Order: sequence, then structure tokens, then C-alpha cells
Amino acid sequence: MAPRFGGRLATRPGSRGGGLSPSGLLNHWRGSAKRQFLAIIRHMFLDPRRFVLRWTEPDIEMAFRLIPPGEFRMGSRRRYTDEEPCHLVTITDAFWLAETPVTQEQLDIWTRAEGIEHENYFRGHLEHPAEMVSWRDVIGYCEWVGRTMWEKLPEGYTLACLPTEAEWEYACRAGTETEYYTGDGEEALADAGWYGEDWENGSTHPVRLKEGSAFGLYDMHGNVWEWCHDVRDDVAYRQRWNSVRDPGLRERNEDWGRGVVTMLDDRRVRVLRGGSWNCMPFVCRSASRRKRRPDGRSRDCGFRLCLAHCPPVAKRESMR
Repeated sequence: MAPRFGGRLATRPGSRGGGLSPSGLLNHWRGSAKRQFLAIIRHMFLDPRRFVLRWTEPDIEMAFRLIPPGEFRMGSRRRYTDEEPCHLVTITDAFWLAETPVTQEQLDIWTRAEGIEHENYFRGHLEHPAEMVSWRDVIGYCEWVGRTMWEKLPEGYTLACLPTEAEWEYACRAGTETEYYTGDGEEALADAGWYGEDWENGSTHPVRLKEGSAFGLYDMHGNVWEWCHDVRDDVAYRQRWNSVRDPGLRERNEDWGRGVVTMLDDRRVRVLRGGSWNCMPFVCRSASRRKRRPDGRSRDCGFRLCLAHCPPVAKRESMR
């Protein structure tokens, strides 16, 4: 969890600062400021839970956060039947997840290197999320990152891929059980994401402007929908026991083991998460689920890159 900075000086008896003289208070604040400054430096430059992937030509980077294994309650107790019942899911393996959706600048590296024709609807805004990308487009991007950058990836995490649906919700919640990682209600959503704009006049927004989560992730609510690897199953939750391991992990490993060509031929509907700049607040909740055909593209749909443990077959193929 990212360190929290700031806060008020406690003045009640027995607390830090309680009963201090004016000079003592001044020295305390100086010491507190120094500790906070050092914490910020450690967080920015020495945090082992943060990894930055760098391209040199052009000079572009993508930052990731290490998401630890753990348990969480997936779904909701609402009227949305595809989110019920709320059930316990275990994430068995740590994984790295990009701090933000892939930006136009970060996608352009791939399209230029591979000679791929792609145009964002809101083109020319390099710090905005890339959009107008299908699930198949994204698989191609993931394969390219894994093939060309595998030597620079964290040891043991050489599969560049999409998160599973369970990984996405687990990372989004970051230990919370509220509608958004900032709390419940529209006021909480306004702190975390962009939403509720008119389809004709609204647009994406630069990443990282809203409040981040405890895991150090941004724009998980709103801005753009984010593709997940999973095939969409409207009744999947009702077929699970209360405590299960990530149901999508095995399928993702098997898919990458079979190879990219097989995945690109797959026509099954895939999962979208997070909502977008155009969505109503309830659609941007951590538990909200949507679906789209794998060849579907839209001005409100992007993705976020995941780095996971690599299946043996996929690893061999990426190193050719």
C-alpha cells in the first residue's frame, strides 16, 4: 500500500505533540516534515512495489504496481443479477498492473513499430487513454510487448497480458468493499474518476488527475472501459462456491499457451470493467460488469496492461 502523507498534529494529552512548548512543536513539525519528505523519496524512487518499463526510442515509460496475493469479496449484493451472489475469491499469485490505462503515447510505440493503422477518436492527446481498440487489437499489443521487451520485464513476470476479471476487481477495490475505492456515492466517485458526460460533447481525460487507490492505481473508475481477458459469462457467479481461486487464471494461461493466432480467431464475447467518461455513476462501480465482442471498438473503450507469471509454452514463443 502506498504511504499516506499529511495529517494533523494531535494535541490531546498523551498524543504526539501533546503538551509540547512552542519550540517543541516547531521541532516536532520539522522532524515530521523531514520524515514525510524521506517517505516520499522512498516511495518515488526506491519502492520495490513499483516498476517502470522504459522504451528508449522514443523515450517513453509505463509504470506498474505490484499487486500482492490475497482474498476479496467479488460482486455485489444489489439488483444486478450478473454481479450476484457476492462471493469470496482468492488471488493466489502476485501480479503487476499498470498504474493507468495505456495512453495514446504508449500505444503509438506499437502501431509505429509494427506498421499498424490505428486512430484514436480523441486523437492528438498523448496523455489521454488510448481508445478505439478491440480485444484482438489489445492481444496484439500484449504479444508485442512480451516479445520485444521480455528482457526488461520483472523476473518471473514475463507474460504481458490483460488482467483476469477477478484480478481487475481485486486491484480496483484495493482492500475496500465500497462502491468505489474512494467510498460510496457519487461524491466519492467524483474523487476517483471521470463519468457522466454527454456522448456527443464529452471526451476522455488525461490520466492520473484523479485520486489514486491504496495500490497506487489511477483511473480505475470511469475515463475508459478496460478490457479483461475473460470470456463473459452472465451466470458465472451463481455457479461458484463461496471461496474459489481466480476462475480466469487457468483459462488465460491455456490461451497464451495455445498461442496468439488461436486467441485472435476466438469469437467469444469478452469482459469490460470500470465504466467510462460517458457512464452513469452506478456503471462505474468496482463490481460493475459489461461485455463486448472481441472485434468491437469504441471511443470509450481502452485497456490496462498486466504482467503475470508466464506459462512455459508462451514463454518459449515470446523468446523466439
